[in-house]
Amino acid sequence: MVNFTCTLCEHKTFKNERGLNCHTMRIHFPKNVPSISAATNIRVFCMLCPCKSFKNKRGLIRHERVVHSSYNIPRAGVVTLPQEAIDEFKQTLVYMIQRQLSNNSSSAGSQCITIPCMESQFIGVFGKHITRHAFTRQTYECVFTGRNAYDTLCHILGDKNWRIRHYIKGQQTAVILVTPTSYESETRSLTEDQDNFDGQQQRQRKNTMKFEFSIR
Repeated sequence: MVNFTCTLCEHKTFKNERGLNCHTMRIHFPKNVPSISAATNIRVFCMLCPCKSFKNKRGLIRHERVVHSSYNIPRAGVVTLPQEAIDEFKQTLVYMIQRQLSNNSSSAGSQCITIPCMESQFIGVFGKHITRHAFTRQTYECVFTGRNAYDTLCHILGDKNWRIRHYIKGQQTAVILVTPTSYESETRSLTEDQDNFDGQQQRQRKNTMKFEFSIR
């Protein structure tokens, strides 16, 4: 009789390959999924679809992106931090955002800020606002856009001035998430621009602010 042995557990054997696969995904997921797949050439299973398996991690990631794009439940077992630690991390986020707001015109446009943090810190701040949790890639995404994003992030970060940096002589730089659209043509007459002003003001271009956490 052929037994299937788990290479990560001592003296752990199974009657069939399916039993080994289920054990691997249940006990050793997600930390060792890449190395297991490469070392033993077994199929990888979707944690949300018990009957769905794939030849490699790439297929599983593609499946998650298409089928589970709205899955946003944090990983079980994440440590709950005291409120003091969460508030301290919020202050760090606000500081890093404001520090990125340069008053140099060449710095205008999209910005990217990288901050090392623990999963528990990210969940402590953004846990109720997660847009997507990709459990195989071990990433979380939170997306904020539109006028309501300002108030939402003000509530989350606990700072009404989180998006503004003040400089001497009254200068300010700010995070812009909603901007009026430009006129369709600069060659229009002044009369045409005035007639269409109200309509132009109602049409707005939405920018996006995304917070992403990735386990390294």
